[in-house]
Amino acid sequence: MALIFFDYDGVVVDSLAVETKNFVSACHEVGIDAVNTSDDMAKLSEGNFYQGLMDWGVPQDKLKVAMDIYAQKKESPDFHVDAHKPIVKLLKKLTKHYPVYVVTSNTSNTVERIMAENGVEGIREVLGAEKETSKILKLHKVMAQYPGEKTIFVGDTKGDMVEAAEAGIDVRIGVTWGWQKPWIVASGNPDYIFDDFSTLRAWFKGFMKVTK
Repeated sequence: MALIFFDYDGVVVDSLAVETKNFVSACHEVGIDAVNTSDDMAKLSEGNFYQGLMDWGVPQDKLKVAMDIYAQKKESPDFHVDAHKPIVKLLKKLTKHYPVYVVTSNTSNTVERIMAENGVEGIREVLGAEKETSKILKLHKVMAQYPGEKTIFVGDTKGDMVEAAEAGIDVRIGVTWGWQKPWIVASGNPDYIFDDFSTLRAWFKGFMKVTK
């Protein structure tokens, strides 16, 4: 078998523009002016997103208030992101055969809602930022429930690859249709890097043949 983790933003949904608009707005409401553009959001994702904000001098108390405002904005009917349909289809298949978790810097409620809207069932848990900001700790929490199981992580940023490596993930897959340029994702030294949906799906198809 295998234990499979997916990042959410960029990997499953096309969200950079929408998330930038809402996160920057929330930050500005509390006087945080360090983040202004999608390039800033992508840069922060080269490591742990929230640690990056603190490294940029954002006070933790202000960040917490901004995150609460950000979460409220995501509950608005105007908040919408488009899911990558081939990845939705892949998730629907994988969840029938493997324990699949979503580990994200987004909020769990947002991810769960979008998954439900797209008919994705069977995700064991969405581990969002409100539960823990460190992806390493979130990965360790789940991995402890499956001792000795092969682990796979799919992400779209250098930060995903770095945190997955530190967590001890066996196979780290980087995809380049998300938040960062291909060479930035590649600088996180993924085991595999895929530029389109079909190659990722083909890889998992081959993996399933030898593990089912």
